[in-house]
Amino acid sequence: MTTDARQPENVRRAESSVTRRTVLALVAAWGLPGMGHIFLGRTRRGLLFSFLILSSFALGLFHDGRLALRDARQPYLSTLQVLANVGVGPVDFLARWIVYGEPAYGLPRDEAYPDYAERIKILRDRSRSSLSIYGTAYLWTAGLMNLMLLFEVWDIGMGRRA
Repeated sequence: MTTDARQPENVRRAESSVTRRTVLALVAAWGLPGMGHIFLGRTRRGLLFSFLILSSFALGLFHDGRLALRDARQPYLSTLQVLANVGVGPVDFLARWIVYGEPAYGLPRDEAYPDYAERIKILRDRSRSSLSIYGTAYLWTAGLMNLMLLFEVWDIGMGRRA
């Protein structure tokens, strides 16, 4: 959708409207999984995706899945894990508030920092559960699934997918 000076003004306005609508749908889709599809008129599909992603995330929490924290000693891997969690949207923020007592996204660099020991303790306690690895997989799957759906919302919004 390139803007060309030779295009009529109404065509340029329509393209701008489609792009604006698509960006709003993307924000809605990240804010609440499935909402982007609903915003674009795909209500059943949006409700189904919302149910799948939020159910997966809830199962992950109930199975003591670990909400990843960025660790300076393993910056790349831990950052990817945090991104997988954050992909589910603000629900991740609320889950972190419940689990850690604050929206924690990383381990403090200094081990003498008071929150360091508490966050490690929470991570270890959640890891002791025999279901923790399954819970963590559910959490990451929910986030990654929602990130993939953002691409579909983009394609639907731009008219590339019927």
